[in-house]
This record gives sequence, C-alpha cells and structure tokens, in this order.
Amino acid sequence: MKTANILRMLNLISVLALICFSLEAQASENAKSKTGTTAFPKSIFLDKHDSGKDPFFPHSARRRESLARVVPTNNVPQLSAILGKLSLKGISGTRAQPLALINNSTIAEGELGEVRCDQRLVKVRCLEIRERSVLVELYGTRETRELKLRDGI
Repeated sequence: MKTANILRMLNLISVLALICFSLEAQASENAKSKTGTTAFPKSIFLDKHDSGKDPFFPHSARRRESLARVVPTNNVPQLSAILGKLSLKGISGTRAQPLALINNSTIAEGELGEVRCDQRLVKVRCLEIRERSVLVELYGTRETRELKLRDGI
C-alpha cells in the first residue's frame, strides 16, 4: 500500500513538472516572437586610470601613469627644448623602406609617430631618412630638425 502511494505521488510530481516546463517553453516562445530575437545583456567596461587595476598585473603602477600630451604652441623655446631631447638611435630596414629609431620608437619615412620625451608623448613626422641622419618635423608646427647618428654607430 505504501509503495502504491509513493508511485502515485511520483506520477503526480512528474505530471506537474511536465506542465511547468511546457508553460515555461510557451512563455519563452511568446517572448521571442514579440521581439524577434533574444536580447542579451550588454557589458559595460570603464577605463579610468585613477581607479581599478589590471587583473593580470595587480601590483603594476602602469595604469596610474598618465602621460602629458604636447600641444603645439608658438612657444619657440619649449619647442626647441623638445626637439633637443630627440635623438637618433639607429637606422634600419631596406634601402626601399628605411626605418629610423628615434628615442626607442621606430618610424618609417613619411610616417607620423609618437615618440616619448621624458614623461611626454610627442607627435613627430619623419620627413626624410638619409644615410647617417634623419629629418623630422614636430607635428602641428613647421619646426624641423636634422637628427644625426653619433659617431661610432
């Protein structure tokens, strides 16, 4: 008798479960037909340098650094000071496509690149790469300078 009651209860539970699952499936079908597609939540990521940390390098100070960008002005002493801190480290590449290494940044002829000077990023256009020198222009100005390789390189 107890076994029969247990079997009836299991049958009742399974019937109720089937009804619940079918109702849920109908509700999701109705929701899909109304919208046409299933909507997924959109992730939002904030990139603030003053908060948060790099999950792969949590003890790194890289995100706390902020580099000041140079805004071109008519301040001639400041421009010449910036150009004075640029140095040509090397010339590589092929004769058809030469590359200049300026303050650890590689720039091709005619290319605009960002070069680090102290704690600043300066935009520099490489006008011409010669045999032992490079002609560069500070972006946004007409100030040009020839950077020469030091002797022995």
